[in-house]
Amino acid sequence: MKPLKALTLLVTLCCSIGLQAQHNETLTLLDFEKNVEPSQIQNGGNGIFELKEKDGNHLIEATMGYSNKQTGLKIFKGATDTWNLEGWYQVKVDVKNTSKNEIQVELYVGGDNLDPLTSWYCSNFVALKPNETKTLAVELTWFPWVFEPQPDIVAMRGVPGKKKTDLSKIDLFTFGLRYGQEESTFTIDNIRAERRLEVRKLQHFFPFVDQFGQYKYRDWLDKVATKADLKKQAKQEAKILAKDSLTDRNKYGGWLKGPQLKATGFFRTEKIDGQWWMVDPDGYLFWTSGVNCVSTSSYKTGIDYREHYFEKLPAKDSPFYSSQNWSTHGFYKDKLPFKSFNFYAQNLSFKYGSDWLDKFRETTIKRFKSWGLNTIGFVSDSGLIKKKKIPYTGSVWIRNTPKIEGSEGYWGPFHDVFDPNFRIAVRNSVQQQQLGANDPWCIGFFVDNELSWGDSGSLAIGALKSEASQPAKIKFINDLKTKYISISTLNKSWESNYENWNALLQSKTPSITNSHPDAIAFYSELADTYFRTINEELKAIAPNNNYLGCRFAWGNNIYVMSAAAKYMDIISFNKYEYSIHHVTLPEGIDKPIMIGEFHYGSLDKGSLHVGVRAAKDQADRGVKYQNYIRSGLENPLVVGAHWFQYVDQPITGRGDGENYNVGLIDVCDRPFTELTEKIKETNTNLYEYRYKKMHQK
Repeated sequence: MKPLKALTLLVTLCCSIGLQAQHNETLTLLDFEKNVEPSQIQNGGNGIFELKEKDGNHLIEATMGYSNKQTGLKIFKGATDTWNLEGWYQVKVDVKNTSKNEIQVELYVGGDNLDPLTSWYCSNFVALKPNETKTLAVELTWFPWVFEPQPDIVAMRGVPGKKKTDLSKIDLFTFGLRYGQEESTFTIDNIRAERRLEVRKLQHFFPFVDQFGQYKYRDWLDKVATKADLKKQAKQEAKILAKDSLTDRNKYGGWLKGPQLKATGFFRTEKIDGQWWMVDPDGYLFWTSGVNCVSTSSYKTGIDYREHYFEKLPAKDSPFYSSQNWSTHGFYKDKLPFKSFNFYAQNLSFKYGSDWLDKFRETTIKRFKSWGLNTIGFVSDSGLIKKKKIPYTGSVWIRNTPKIEGSEGYWGPFHDVFDPNFRIAVRNSVQQQQLGANDPWCIGFFVDNELSWGDSGSLAIGALKSEASQPAKIKFINDLKTKYISISTLNKSWESNYENWNALLQSKTPSITNSHPDAIAFYSELADTYFRTINEELKAIAPNNNYLGCRFAWGNNIYVMSAAAKYMDIISFNKYEYSIHHVTLPEGIDKPIMIGEFHYGSLDKGSLHVGVRAAKDQADRGVKYQNYIRSGLENPLVVGAHWFQYVDQPITGRGDGENYNVGLIDVCDRPFTELTEKIKETNTNLYEYRYKKMHQK
C-alpha cells in the first residue's frame, strides 16, 4: 500500500474548485406546512392520499396496494416548475408506516419519461414495521463529489464523478409500495435535499484503469501493484485453506449431526415439523448456500471505442481478448460484436502460470469448503462442476423461441408458448444444456431467468398488440370465440365495436386493460402452458432432478404463482433485499422457496458501483450477508440462498454496463476477507441455527 502516492495522484487529478462537502446543509423541497396546491399531488392510479395534520404537523397520508413508478403517488413542484438540485448529493424524506403490517416504501426521483436504468439509479426504499418511522434517502450522484466538466465515459453504470440524471430539472417525486399484498397506509413528510457536493476539476483522467483492471486513482489495503503481489497472495492463501474443514458435513454438504431421512440417491425436498428442507442423496438435511457465476469466462469488458480507458493493455495476440456478442442494454447494444478483454483470467495466469484454469478450479473448491458454501450456482464453469466435489445447479436458457412481439420486458419480449415451435425450442435447449441430468450432485435445474411477467393480464394485452399472425393472439381470439360465440356479445362485454372476429384479429389497439377478466384468464392459461411445457421436457431428460423454476424477479402475482406451484419442485426468486424473513407465497400455495440471487456492494476498495443493494464497506457487506442468510434460515419456506456473484464485475462494465462490487473475490482473485470471514462464520453453524430456530417455535 502506498497512501502518500495515492493521495498525491488524487489531489493532482481532482483539484477542488468550489463547494466543499457540508454534511449538515439542508434544502427544504416540501414540508407541507405551507399551502400545497392540489395539482402538486396526484394519484398514479393505485390508491388515495390525503393532506393531514397530526400533532401539529402537516404531512401526506397515502393508502395503496402494490405500486411502482407508473402507479404510485406523484408529487410535483408545480404544473411547469421543477426543482434545481444541482450541487446536492441526496434527497431525503421521513416515512412512517401507519398500517398493521410490514411494508416497503419506495421513492423515485425524476420524471416518468426516464429510461428504466436511470429511474432505478435514482430510487431507494425502506422496510418499515408497523408504527415505525425511518428516513428514506436517494443519492443523486455516484459519489459525494462530482467532476466538472462531466466525464465522457460510456458502457459503465457507475462512473466516478458522474451525476445520475439532470439535477437542474427534477420535476417529480414518486412514492410506491413494493410487493404489497394488501392495502397499506403510510405517511411522508419533510422532503429535502441534503449534503452539498464537492466539485472537482476534471484533469488528465484517462487512462483510469491499471494493467490489472483496477481503478488507478485510489489505494486500498492489499491493492495489487505487481505480478509478484499476486504470487505472494496465492502462497499465503494456500496455507490458510489447507487448515480449514467442516467435520459435521458429508461429501454433499449435508448435516451429519441432524436426523437421517430416506436416502433416494438424489436431492429432494421434504417438509419436517412445518418447515421445508432439502434432503441430500444420502438422506441428510441440506440447506443450499451457494454462489452464482463461479467461472472465469463471465468477466469480460468491452475494449472497442474505449481503448484510452486502459493504462496498459497487452499485445493483440493475448489469449484474453475475445469477440463478444452479448449486450442487452446500454452502449454496446447496437455495436455487436465488439472486442472485449478478460482481466480476471489474465490475472489468474499471472498468479498461477499456464495451468491457471486448473488452479482456479482447485482453489475454488477449497474456498467453498473452507467458507461453508455447499452449492455452485447458476451459469458456472462446467469443468468445475464435472469434478463432482460440490453440489451444483443446472442452468438452461430457452433459446431461439418465438416471441410475443407486442409484449415488453427488461430482457426482451416474452415467449409465445402457443407457437408449436416453442415446445421444440424447449426440447432442443434442454437436450443441448443437460449437464447434470440424473447426476446425484445436481440439485436441480433453473430454466430461464427473470422473465418479465408484468402485471396481471399484461401478456394478454401484449398478444392483442401483436400482428394477426401471432400464434398467441390467434389462440386468445379462439378462446374468446368459444366463450362469446358472436362478436356482438364480445362487443357488449368489452364495450367495443369490432365489425367481426377478423377485425379483432387485425387490430393492434386493445379495447380492454390488464385487469379485464378475459385478459387475466388468458394470462393464466399462458403461464400454465409455459410451466407445464418446461416441466414435461425437463423431466423427460432429467426425471431425478428438481425443477427449480425461472428465478422470479420484481413483483409476481397470484396467477403466475399458482401455475408455477403446479409444476415446480422448488420456486425460485431473485430477491435483492436486506431480509427475506417476510418472503412468502399466496394463500393456498405451499412450496419450498430458493433464493436465486442477492448481494451487497460498497465503494471502499476501488469499485465504482455498489450493485443492487448497498453496504457501507466490506465489513458491512459481511454483516448484511449474515443477516440475510439468517433471515432465510428463520423462514420455514426457504431452503437456500445463492449470492450473485463469485468475482467482481469489471469496473469498466460487462456487456450491458454493470460494474458492480458484488464479488466474493476481486478482479485480482483476492478474497474480500471481511466478507468471506463472515460468510464462513454464518455457514459454519448454518444447520444448528435453522434447526434450533425451528424447534424454538
